[in-house]
Amino acid sequence: MITKKAEYAIATLVELACQGKGSKIISRTIAQRRRIPANLIVQLLSILREAGWIASTRGPAGGVELVRDPDQITLREVIELIDGPIGITRCLTQDGPCHDQISCSLRGVWHRAQEKMLEVLEAVTIADLARTTGG
Repeated sequence: MITKKAEYAIATLVELACQGKGSKIISRTIAQRRRIPANLIVQLLSILREAGWIASTRGPAGGVELVRDPDQITLREVIELIDGPIGITRCLTQDGPCHDQISCSLRGVWHRAQEKMLEVLEAVTIADLARTTGG
């Protein structure tokens, strides 16, 4: 399952992409515009900064800016950065072999569904979403 935290990370990146290249915005404004809890925005910005996707500057002219090209950030990357590997079911993401793997008639279905879902998440970028929201 994709967490609310991952959804908030996507919303944060979309907001930054809507600002345009080189534009800074303060975290409080992002939180207000995207309805993200203030304590969570701090955590998300830290993760995104560690990944090298954003930069932040303190002071009166400070703020947060997107430094990675939003056309190069897929939804899959964001979700995996926040939540780890994406799986529609545990049997596709667990470390060890499934004890029902040979007899399970659902495994193939889950695998095909997983592939299609990942295809979609890889095809959509932060820039696509920013364009859709009118940024």
